[in-house]
Amino acid sequence: METIEVGKHCKITVIDHVPCIKIKWFGFPPSEEFKKGCNTALDLLVKYSFTKILTDNREAKVFAVEDQKWLNDEWLPKAQALGYRGSATLLPDDPFITFAIKNITAKRDPKMFATKFFTDEKEALRWLKQI
Repeated sequence: METIEVGKHCKITVIDHVPCIKIKWFGFPPSEEFKKGCNTALDLLVKYSFTKILTDNREAKVFAVEDQKWLNDEWLPKAQALGYRGSATLLPDDPFITFAIKNITAKRDPKMFATKFFTDEKEALRWLKQI
Protein backbone atom coordinates (compact mmCIF):
# COMPACT_ATOMS: atom_id res chain seq x y z
CA MET A 1 0.00 0.00 0.00
CA GLU A 2 1.71 3.14 -1.26
CA THR A 3 1.36 6.34 0.80
CA ILE A 4 2.55 9.82 -0.16
CA GLU A 5 2.67 12.87 2.09
CA VAL A 6 1.98 16.03 0.06
CA GLY A 7 3.02 18.82 2.43
CA LYS A 8 1.46 18.98 5.87
CA HIS A 9 -2.17 19.20 4.69
CA CYS A 10 -2.51 16.17 2.43
CA LYS A 11 -1.81 12.44 2.66
CA ILE A 12 -2.55 10.10 -0.25
CA THR A 13 -2.84 6.32 0.06
CA VAL A 14 -3.37 3.60 -2.53
CA ILE A 15 -6.02 1.14 -1.30
CA ASP A 16 -5.54 -1.94 -3.47
CA HIS A 17 -8.39 -4.10 -2.14
CA VAL A 18 -11.14 -1.63 -3.13
CA PRO A 19 -9.38 -0.46 -5.52
CA CYS A 20 -9.19 3.31 -5.00
CA ILE A 21 -6.99 6.25 -4.10
CA LYS A 22 -7.61 7.89 -0.71
CA ILE A 23 -6.89 11.60 -0.25
CA LYS A 24 -6.92 12.81 3.37
CA TRP A 25 -6.96 16.58 3.89
CA PHE A 26 -5.88 18.34 7.09
CA GLY A 27 -6.65 21.96 7.92
CA PHE A 28 -6.55 24.63 5.24
CA PRO A 29 -4.08 23.68 2.49
CA PRO A 30 -2.46 26.54 0.56
CA SER A 31 -3.48 26.61 -3.10
CA GLU A 32 -0.20 25.14 -4.34
CA GLU A 33 -0.45 22.19 -1.96
CA PHE A 34 -4.13 21.63 -2.76
CA LYS A 35 -3.38 21.43 -6.48
CA LYS A 36 -0.32 19.24 -5.93
CA GLY A 37 -2.40 16.85 -3.79
CA CYS A 38 -5.15 16.61 -6.40
CA ASN A 39 -2.64 16.10 -9.22
CA THR A 40 -0.69 13.49 -7.24
CA ALA A 41 -3.93 11.56 -6.66
CA LEU A 42 -4.67 11.76 -10.39
CA ASP A 43 -1.18 10.49 -11.24
CA LEU A 44 -1.76 7.50 -8.94
CA LEU A 45 -5.21 6.88 -10.41
CA VAL A 46 -3.59 6.59 -13.84
CA LYS A 47 -0.56 4.61 -12.59
CA TYR A 48 -2.76 1.94 -10.98
CA SER A 49 -5.58 2.13 -13.58
CA PHE A 50 -8.10 2.90 -10.83
CA THR A 51 -11.35 4.81 -11.39
CA LYS A 52 -12.34 5.76 -7.83
CA ILE A 53 -11.24 8.18 -5.11
CA LEU A 54 -12.09 8.31 -1.41
CA THR A 55 -11.72 11.88 -0.16
CA ASP A 56 -11.45 12.24 3.62
CA ASN A 57 -12.41 15.80 4.59
CA ARG A 58 -13.15 15.06 8.26
CA GLU A 59 -10.13 17.10 9.40
CA ALA A 60 -10.20 19.67 6.59
CA LYS A 61 -11.23 23.29 6.60
CA VAL A 62 -13.02 24.98 3.69
CA PHE A 63 -10.91 25.04 0.53
CA ALA A 64 -10.31 28.41 -1.12
CA VAL A 65 -13.00 29.41 -3.63
CA GLU A 66 -10.37 29.66 -6.40
CA ASP A 67 -9.24 26.10 -5.60
CA GLN A 68 -12.83 24.83 -5.71
CA LYS A 69 -13.26 26.50 -9.12
CA TRP A 70 -9.97 25.02 -10.38
CA LEU A 71 -11.04 21.56 -9.16
CA ASN A 72 -14.34 21.66 -11.08
CA ASP A 73 -13.26 23.59 -14.18
CA GLU A 74 -9.79 22.18 -14.84
CA TRP A 75 -8.92 19.16 -12.73
CA LEU A 76 -12.21 17.24 -12.91
CA PRO A 77 -12.59 17.26 -16.74
CA LYS A 78 -8.98 16.07 -17.06
CA ALA A 79 -9.51 13.39 -14.39
CA GLN A 80 -12.70 12.14 -16.05
CA ALA A 81 -10.93 11.99 -19.43
CA LEU A 82 -8.33 9.76 -17.72
CA GLY A 83 -10.96 7.39 -16.29
CA TYR A 84 -12.09 8.90 -12.95
CA ARG A 85 -15.67 7.65 -12.43
CA GLY A 86 -16.50 7.47 -8.72
CA SER A 87 -16.06 9.49 -5.56
CA ALA A 88 -16.89 8.78 -1.93
CA THR A 89 -16.43 11.73 0.40
CA LEU A 90 -16.11 11.57 4.18
CA LEU A 91 -17.74 14.67 5.63
CA PRO A 92 -16.77 16.57 8.79
CA ASP A 93 -19.18 17.60 11.55
CA ASP A 94 -18.97 21.24 10.41
CA PRO A 95 -22.14 22.10 8.40
CA PHE A 96 -20.42 25.01 6.61
CA ILE A 97 -17.63 22.76 5.29
CA THR A 98 -20.16 20.06 4.40
CA PHE A 99 -22.17 22.62 2.40
CA ALA A 100 -19.04 23.74 0.52
CA ILE A 101 -18.05 20.14 -0.28
CA LYS A 102 -21.54 19.26 -1.53
CA ASN A 103 -21.54 22.44 -3.63
CA ILE A 104 -18.29 21.32 -5.33
CA THR A 105 -19.74 17.94 -6.29
CA ALA A 106 -23.19 19.26 -7.31
CA LYS A 107 -21.90 20.21 -10.76
CA ARG A 108 -20.90 16.65 -11.67
CA ASP A 109 -23.02 14.71 -14.17
CA PRO A 110 -24.60 11.78 -12.26
CA LYS A 111 -24.88 9.76 -15.50
CA MET A 112 -21.09 9.84 -15.93
CA PHE A 113 -19.97 10.03 -12.34
CA ALA A 114 -21.03 8.31 -9.09
CA THR A 115 -20.78 10.47 -5.96
CA LYS A 116 -21.87 9.68 -2.40
CA PHE A 117 -21.23 11.23 1.02
CA PHE A 118 -20.40 9.37 4.22
CA THR A 119 -19.42 9.86 7.84
CA ASP A 120 -18.05 6.31 8.24
CA GLU A 121 -14.94 5.24 6.29
CA LYS A 122 -15.80 1.52 6.23
CA GLU A 123 -19.21 2.28 4.69
CA ALA A 124 -17.55 4.54 2.10
CA LEU A 125 -15.05 1.86 1.14
CA ARG A 126 -17.80 -0.79 0.89
CA TRP A 127 -19.76 1.49 -1.45
CA LEU A 128 -16.69 2.25 -3.59
CA LYS A 129 -15.91 -1.46 -3.85
CA GLN A 130 -19.35 -2.25 -5.28
CA ILE A 131 -19.67 0.58 -7.83
